[in-house]
Order: sequence, then structure tokens, then C-alpha cells
Amino acid sequence: MGHLHVIDAAAVRKLLTYDDAVPAMEDTMVRASRRELYEHPRVTVEPPGHGGMVLLMPAVGGPAEEPVLGLKMLSMFPRAVERELPSVQGLVILVDAIHGQPLALVDAGALTEIRTAAVTAVATRALARADARTLAVVGAGVQARGHLEALSRTRDWERVRIFSRTRSTAEELARWAKGFYPHVEVSDSTAEALADCDVLCTATSVSGDEPVFAASELPAGRGVHVNAIGAFGPGCRELPTETVASARLIVDNREAALREAGDILLPIAEGALTEDAIAAEIGEVLAGIRPGRTDDTQTTVFETLGLPVQDAVAAALVYRKAVEHGIGERISFP
Repeated sequence: MGHLHVIDAAAVRKLLTYDDAVPAMEDTMVRASRRELYEHPRVTVEPPGHGGMVLLMPAVGGPAEEPVLGLKMLSMFPRAVERELPSVQGLVILVDAIHGQPLALVDAGALTEIRTAAVTAVATRALARADARTLAVVGAGVQARGHLEALSRTRDWERVRIFSRTRSTAEELARWAKGFYPHVEVSDSTAEALADCDVLCTATSVSGDEPVFAASELPAGRGVHVNAIGAFGPGCRELPTETVASARLIVDNREAALREAGDILLPIAEGALTEDAIAAEIGEVLAGIRPGRTDDTQTTVFETLGLPVQDAVAAALVYRKAVEHGIGERISFP
């Protein structure tokens, strides 16, 4: 008789620290770029009648001697608000990839927040200028909070600026972020937030093709590094075409980016970009296969969609620690 671990969001946050997640994601991105890990393209299921969708994302990760299969399931239904539920809900089903035994059900919301921010921290360490000291964040939701915590470990920041369309949300986030940064301020506009910034994180919940800032607010030649996080789907973007077209473009996975990243696909459709404009995957940069930033005046963009293999590895890490510390509900199974 085996056991199935049920690991909720509170347990994920307790078990998956950035001290563990950042090196795990760095190793995962290198191995993913070497195609040492398996993942299946995202499957989208759209039940008729209620306007929602379910995303299924299978991948195999973990060490060769103990591989695991993670099947991430996310539901995105507009009517979730009727029950005061998050707009995105989900879980990761973790399975022993040798014997087929189901091991755990892991809350996907907290897991996604932490592993996404950890990947961005890895990319920022690799791509931002060594002297980067001013960080701008556009967006003030869950992902913005996670990124502020993770990025606090990447440079000796002197100033953070936060902009959100809802100022009260930005103010609340700024108060929280003061536990990680010496100086945090709320900006009244994207132009104010981006002025003289060295690193920009766009962590919004956009659903359209209108960029969240104007290209003139982030002129080329300043050596800014941009982490594009929030856009979902080929028709959505956060970044202006001019910013993407003039930057050195790094992605987490080429094939996925050319299927799903509106920040790249929309400029290609406009004729401002070609598919070969993608300079490298972040795993290739980390492994020294391709260069990242090539000079201090260059704009670099890291376009991240999130990969299923990141979820599999992060869920396996959470599961191992849950077993070790006796955390989570254990159910006899099968």
C-alpha cells in the first residue's frame, strides 16, 4: 500500500524557499536547453458554454535515477469570481516516472508563483548589468510580489519603483517590499517607474495586444534588462514592438515562444521581427553555449512563458521535503 501526499498552498510556501528554488531552476533550464528533459506541448481544453479553459501540461524532470512525471492542470474560468475564487486555479499531479505510482497532489498556484520568480531571478543574474541598482515593476499582483522577493537576491538594489493601475494595490505591495529593499516608492505612471531603471519586470495580467508601456519610455542604449512575465497567449503582449525589435532576445524555450509568446509573435506578424531574432534560450546562456548580454548599452529581454518541466521539478522538490518533514496530508493510495 502506497500513500498520496496532498500538499496545499501554505505547505508549498513553507517548503519551497527561493534558496532551494533558484538553483533548482537554474539546473533545470540548462538541462532543458540540452533537451535532457521531456515535456509535452501544452494541451488546451475549452468546455463549451461557460467561456473557460483548462490547460494540461505534462513533463518529466528530476534526477535520472529518480525521474518524476508532473502533470500540471490549470483552470481559467471567468465565472470563478461568482464564488470569490481565484481566476486561475490548479494543481500538479506528481507520478513516479519509473513505476507509475501517483505520489502527490500539489497546489499549482503557489508552486507557479515561486518557480516563475526563481527562473526570473536566474535570468536577471545572467543578463542584467553587474552595476544594476534600480528596479522597476509594472503590476502589483501575486507574481509581482513573488518577483520582488526573488529579485532581492540578485543585486544590491538601491531603489525599487512600482506602478499599478490600482494605486492602492501598489501601495500595499510597496509596504510589504520594504522588508526586502532599502527604498521602495509607488509611481504615478509607467514613464515615472521606468525612468533611469536598470531592470524592468512586467508582471501584469494583460489579455490584449496593447503594450503596458510606450517604447519611448524605455529608449535603447541604456543597457536595461527586461523580464516579460505576464502576457499569456499568442495574441497578448506587455512589450512594445520597438522594444522587442531593438533588444537581444532571450527565451526559456524557442519552440514554445514561437507558439505562444505574443510579445514575439505580434512583432513578427507586423514584419518588425523574424523568428531568428531569438538570440538564445536562457539555459544556453547559463551553460555558456550562447552569449547573453554582449555590452552594457544593450537592451536585453527575457521572455518567459513558464515550462511544464519547471513545475515537475519544483513539485518533486516540494514532495521530497514534505515526506522528509512529515508535512501534508497522507492518503492511502492505491
